[in-house]
Amino acid sequence: MGQFLKRVSSVVPNLHVVDFDVPLNTLCKEEHKLEQVALGREFQISLGRIVPIRVHQIDSIVTMLRQKLQFQKRYWIDFNKWEVFINDDRTRTFLSLEVITGGLPEITKQIQAVNEVYKFHNLLEFYKVCAVIINCQV
Repeated sequence: MGQFLKRVSSVVPNLHVVDFDVPLNTLCKEEHKLEQVALGREFQISLGRIVPIRVHQIDSIVTMLRQKLQFQKRYWIDFNKWEVFINDDRTRTFLSLEVITGGLPEITKQIQAVNEVYKFHNLLEFYKVCAVIINCQV
Protein backbone atom coordinates (compact mmCIF):
# COMPACT_ATOMS: atom_id res chain seq x y z
CA MET A 1 0.00 0.00 0.00
CA GLY A 2 2.90 2.34 0.73
CA GLN A 3 4.26 1.91 -2.80
CA PHE A 4 0.80 2.58 -4.21
CA LEU A 5 0.44 5.84 -2.23
CA LYS A 6 3.88 6.97 -3.34
CA ARG A 7 2.94 6.39 -6.97
CA VAL A 8 -0.37 8.23 -6.55
CA SER A 9 1.25 11.18 -4.78
CA SER A 10 3.58 11.67 -7.74
CA VAL A 11 0.61 11.76 -10.13
CA VAL A 12 -1.79 13.77 -7.92
CA PRO A 13 0.48 16.05 -5.86
CA ASN A 14 -2.35 18.02 -4.17
CA LEU A 15 -3.70 15.09 -2.14
CA HIS A 16 -3.71 15.51 1.63
CA VAL A 17 -4.44 12.88 4.26
CA VAL A 18 -7.82 13.55 5.91
CA ASP A 19 -7.46 15.64 9.10
CA PHE A 20 -3.73 16.11 8.53
CA ASP A 21 -2.56 19.30 6.88
CA VAL A 22 0.47 17.87 5.09
CA PRO A 23 0.49 16.88 1.41
CA LEU A 24 0.72 13.14 0.80
CA ASN A 25 3.82 13.59 -1.38
CA THR A 26 5.63 15.18 1.60
CA LEU A 27 4.66 12.25 3.84
CA CYS A 28 5.91 9.79 1.24
CA LYS A 29 9.45 11.12 1.70
CA GLU A 30 9.52 9.85 5.30
CA GLU A 31 8.51 6.19 5.52
CA HIS A 32 7.74 6.17 9.26
CA LYS A 33 5.43 9.22 8.99
CA LEU A 34 3.66 7.71 5.99
CA GLU A 35 2.99 4.53 7.97
CA GLN A 36 1.76 6.43 11.03
CA VAL A 37 -0.47 8.94 9.30
CA ALA A 38 -1.75 7.34 6.09
CA LEU A 39 -1.39 3.59 6.43
CA GLY A 40 -2.58 3.35 10.02
CA ARG A 41 -6.11 4.34 9.03
CA GLU A 42 -9.06 2.07 8.39
CA PHE A 43 -10.62 1.70 4.98
CA GLN A 44 -14.23 2.54 4.34
CA ILE A 45 -16.48 0.88 1.79
CA SER A 46 -19.13 3.23 0.42
CA LEU A 47 -22.48 1.43 0.27
CA GLY A 48 -24.59 4.56 -0.05
CA ARG A 49 -24.52 8.31 -0.29
CA ILE A 50 -24.00 10.45 2.75
CA VAL A 51 -27.50 11.77 3.38
CA PRO A 52 -29.17 13.87 6.07
CA ILE A 53 -31.43 11.73 8.24
CA ARG A 54 -34.25 13.13 10.35
CA VAL A 55 -34.27 12.18 14.03
CA HIS A 56 -37.55 10.26 13.71
CA GLN A 57 -36.00 8.12 10.91
CA ILE A 58 -32.92 6.94 12.79
CA ASP A 59 -34.37 3.91 14.59
CA SER A 60 -36.23 2.72 11.51
CA ILE A 61 -33.19 3.05 9.25
CA VAL A 62 -30.86 1.31 11.70
CA THR A 63 -33.34 -1.54 12.25
CA MET A 64 -33.93 -2.05 8.53
CA LEU A 65 -30.20 -1.95 7.69
CA ARG A 66 -29.39 -4.48 10.41
CA GLN A 67 -32.18 -6.72 9.17
CA LYS A 68 -31.09 -6.58 5.53
CA LEU A 69 -27.35 -6.93 6.18
CA GLN A 70 -27.31 -9.38 9.09
CA PHE A 71 -26.58 -12.50 7.04
CA GLN A 72 -23.64 -11.11 5.09
CA LYS A 73 -20.57 -13.32 5.15
CA ARG A 74 -16.93 -12.33 4.83
CA TYR A 75 -15.49 -12.22 1.33
CA TRP A 76 -12.31 -11.23 -0.49
CA ILE A 77 -12.09 -8.01 -2.46
CA ASP A 78 -9.71 -7.38 -5.36
CA PHE A 79 -8.68 -3.77 -5.86
CA ASN A 80 -8.14 -3.46 -9.59
CA LYS A 81 -8.04 0.24 -10.33
CA TRP A 82 -7.55 3.57 -8.59
CA GLU A 83 -9.33 6.81 -9.28
CA VAL A 84 -9.69 10.31 -7.86
CA PHE A 85 -13.25 11.50 -7.08
CA ILE A 86 -14.60 14.92 -6.12
CA ASN A 87 -17.73 15.17 -3.95
CA ASP A 88 -20.95 16.83 -5.16
CA ASP A 89 -20.13 20.09 -3.36
CA ARG A 90 -16.61 20.10 -4.83
CA THR A 91 -15.16 20.57 -1.35
CA ARG A 92 -13.30 17.27 -1.01
CA THR A 93 -11.23 15.02 -3.20
CA PHE A 94 -11.07 11.29 -2.51
CA LEU A 95 -8.57 8.73 -3.64
CA SER A 96 -10.32 5.43 -4.12
CA LEU A 97 -9.53 1.87 -5.05
CA GLU A 98 -12.15 0.52 -7.40
CA VAL A 99 -13.52 -3.00 -7.18
CA ILE A 100 -14.00 -4.42 -10.67
CA THR A 101 -14.01 -8.19 -10.18
CA GLY A 102 -13.37 -9.96 -6.86
CA GLY A 103 -16.01 -8.98 -4.31
CA LEU A 104 -18.10 -6.96 -6.75
CA PRO A 105 -21.24 -9.18 -6.63
CA GLU A 106 -21.22 -9.16 -2.81
CA ILE A 107 -20.75 -5.40 -2.52
CA THR A 108 -23.37 -4.76 -5.21
CA LYS A 109 -25.87 -6.84 -3.22
CA GLN A 110 -25.11 -4.78 -0.11
CA ILE A 111 -25.55 -1.52 -2.03
CA GLN A 112 -28.93 -2.74 -3.29
CA ALA A 113 -29.99 -3.49 0.30
CA VAL A 114 -28.98 0.00 1.43
CA ASN A 115 -30.76 1.52 -1.58
CA GLU A 116 -34.00 -0.24 -0.60
CA VAL A 117 -33.82 1.26 2.89
CA TYR A 118 -32.96 4.70 1.51
CA LYS A 119 -35.80 4.54 -1.01
CA PHE A 120 -38.29 3.54 1.71
CA HIS A 121 -37.27 6.66 3.66
CA ASN A 122 -37.24 8.94 0.56
CA LEU A 123 -33.46 9.38 0.70
CA LEU A 124 -31.11 9.64 -2.28
CA GLU A 125 -29.97 6.26 -3.52
CA PHE A 126 -26.38 5.40 -4.41
CA TYR A 127 -24.99 7.07 -7.51
CA LYS A 128 -26.50 5.68 -10.73
CA VAL A 129 -23.05 5.28 -12.31
CA CYS A 130 -22.15 2.86 -9.59
CA ALA A 131 -18.44 2.45 -9.11
CA VAL A 132 -17.77 0.42 -6.02
CA ILE A 133 -14.99 2.28 -4.29
CA ILE A 134 -12.90 1.77 -1.21
CA ASN A 135 -12.22 5.19 0.27
CA CYS A 136 -8.60 5.45 1.33
CA GLN A 137 -9.20 8.55 3.45
CA VAL A 138 -6.24 10.43 2.01
